[in-house]
Amino acid sequence: MKTRVIAISRQVGTLGEDVARLVSDELGFRLLDYRVVQAAAEEAGVSTETIAESEHRPSFFTRILESLARNPAGPASGQWMEPHDMSGTALLTSSDYRDLVRQVVEDYARQGDVVFLGHGAQYILRDQPDALRVLVTGTKKARARRVMAGMVCSEEQAMEVVTRTDGERTRYFKDYFGFDWLSPAVYDLCLNTDHLTPEQASRLVLSAARIRETEPTLA
Repeated sequence: MKTRVIAISRQVGTLGEDVARLVSDELGFRLLDYRVVQAAAEEAGVSTETIAESEHRPSFFTRILESLARNPAGPASGQWMEPHDMSGTALLTSSDYRDLVRQVVEDYARQGDVVFLGHGAQYILRDQPDALRVLVTGTKKARARRVMAGMVCSEEQAMEVVTRTDGERTRYFKDYFGFDWLSPAVYDLCLNTDHLTPEQASRLVLSAARIRETEPTLA
């Protein structure tokens, strides 16, 4: 079966963002990362600026969008921002907003020719046969080295970012989607980038997508 959708999830410090970009460029697919949030806001008929936490501090996604607005091409490889806690953000914990994100993911998936980066697409599209679900992972030590270099921080601070972010994402997906996002059973392909460059990892994703087109898969 032809792969029309690729859903990539990644742990912090794995270079999964670069993998997603390389895959989308090679296939000529649209890359939906922060753009999922933009589309959901448009669907709701509100601007992303109006979605804020109760104490009126900019939300997680608003901060990202403001950063991207200053650099429309998106953060280049090697540029980092510290991951923020997703679990307590009003934007993400709103059931209405999560439903909108799900609707946007499903709508774009039906159109096909799209690479999703995050946003629970691996779970939302679990029953869609033309979707390839990929996890980009790695050991804490290797990921902390990348975070330390990218954020110019100490090894202790980098390890804290890795540990904290893993915990936040695990709680978020368990609480609001009801699944363990790091379980291999959720994915068709799991890649450890400790010893793989983004280019090598992207080629493995592309190979898996092409194999599915030329060889029969299980129903």
